This record gives sequence, structure tokens and C-alpha cells, in this order.
Amino acid sequence: MDNQTQASRILVGAALGAGFAFLFLTRSGQRVLNSAEPWLDAVIRDMQRLRGAAAKARDAVEGGRRSFAAVQELSPFGNKGGGFSETSH
Repeated sequence: MDNQTQASRILVGAALGAGFAFLFLTRSGQRVLNSAEPWLDAVIRDMQRLRGAAAKARDAVEGGRRSFAAVQELSPFGNKGGGFSETSH
């Protein structure tokens, strides 16, 4: 590891430590945490709703694929050798 990478990691670690110290050890940091908590709860709820909507969409797409495959098998135009025959009139 070169010196620049090591120095960058030390600076990032120090900044994170200072941020956590501010949030957890000072009164103004506690106020920031208390005001951010409802917002974070709302973000988590919205992400859970988004995950549920994505699961429903995935299920709907899969159901559509199954239905399309079933109709395709029954159709005379399907890939199973059905369809128009080449006859001369």
C-alpha cells in the first residue's frame, strides 16, 4: 500500500470518528440525531413499500410469462410444429 492511500484511509477514519463523536457526545449532535430519526424511519418505510411493490411486479411479470407460454402452446401459431402449411393452390 502506498503512502497516499494509507494517508487517505487515516483521514477518512479520523473524519468518521469526529462525525460520530459529534453526533453522540454533544448536545447539538443529539439534536441532529433526534431530528433525523423520524426522517430515517420514513425512508425505511418507503424502502420496504418499494421492495413489496417490486416483488408484486416480479410476480405479475412471471405470471404473464406463464400465461403467454400456455397460450403459445395452445395456439396453432406456436413453436411446436403448428401453424400454416406450405401447400400450393
